[in-house]
Amino acid sequence: MVFSRTALKKARKMAAAARSRAQNYAAAPRFAARVLRHGTIPEQAVALHFAAAPENFYQFDLWRRPLERLADTRPVFVIVDRPDTGQQVLATTTLPVAFARSSAALERLVGAHAIRVVLYVNQVEANFRMLRFADPVHVQLGHGESDKVLSVSNQHKAYDLTFVGGPAGRDRLAHALRGYDAEARTVQVGRPQLDHEYPGAPDWPRDSGLRVLYAPTWEGDRPSTAYGSVASHGVAIVRALLADPSIRVIYRPHPRTGHLSPSFAAADRKIRGLLAAGGRHLVDHGGYGWQWAFADACVTDISSVAYDWLATGKPLVITQPAAASAYRPPSALLDALPPLPATEADQVRVVLHRMGLDSGRAARDPRLIELAGYYFGETAGRASSRRFAAAIDQAYALSAPGGVNRPA
Repeated sequence: MVFSRTALKKARKMAAAARSRAQNYAAAPRFAARVLRHGTIPEQAVALHFAAAPENFYQFDLWRRPLERLADTRPVFVIVDRPDTGQQVLATTTLPVAFARSSAALERLVGAHAIRVVLYVNQVEANFRMLRFADPVHVQLGHGESDKVLSVSNQHKAYDLTFVGGPAGRDRLAHALRGYDAEARTVQVGRPQLDHEYPGAPDWPRDSGLRVLYAPTWEGDRPSTAYGSVASHGVAIVRALLADPSIRVIYRPHPRTGHLSPSFAAADRKIRGLLAAGGRHLVDHGGYGWQWAFADACVTDISSVAYDWLATGKPLVITQPAAASAYRPPSALLDALPPLPATEADQVRVVLHRMGLDSGRAARDPRLIELAGYYFGETAGRASSRRFAAAIDQAYALSAPGGVNRPA
């Protein structure tokens, strides 16, 4: 019997999922004991509900530092539903962690603690296990500002509030969701992540070259979100950058690159091989955040990385999806900075230098300043952190202290 490549791939994926379930089931008792030793679950708390597989850990990590700072003034803890993901959370944060594998476990947790606010960093189906409890105020954070189709979901209607970066997020939801009162149900918080220092930068002397971050997204799990450039642009972009001896490249592929597509996996290997020569460049798998201050320019895809970088005011090139199926969202950013098509990927150096890569002009580019304001509002002087704390206060005030948490 001959199986197609698609069938074999599906079978391998199902087998891997089955192994993961079995391993998590076996690890559950030990992990439950470990979280009890990690810290006491606080009362009247803000809870981050993080029901996700380990490959999505970055979604939590993006909010870890703002939440740890919030914990200086509010009780905060994290809820996980898998030991494998939970181990990563425990290893990286000082926040208390609760383990709730099932709806019944969540019911016991919510019944035992007066949870005031629940935060969510993604739109996974498992969120609805928690959303059924009526008393906490439920807040969708998302894990990045973006015009991607995934940034607008009818699921937003299920949350009491959605925290957005700036006017762009409010407008996006208002225009896309039928009957949604974006003025009342969105709160603009900027990008609190920008207010923190992040370790991990390489020890590169400032005079050793211009630093260009290439941070493509993955291939996506559906045709409309096929925004990744690794297979279509990646090799040409990296070769063009390497042709300039004044440039040092930081290649930061999305953690899920090649997860579904053999062509993405092959292109990723090719890029790594090109960068391995000479020792001047970096394949980056570490923490996210240090790149904003360290790099001089960024090449990325239609993803939250582009919007994070926008706030720096430094040169930014966004690729044009090669897949005809990829949804091109309404976007002030893409209108102002036309995306780079795959046929012109080898011209990336020209575009970057035109934007002021070697002169510092881009930091004063009025287009970028105006766009950053539209997507994030005021961010200077830790304004985002103050706005995030105030938004949490607003959500906290909406909750009913001492109320009975009832499953809907």
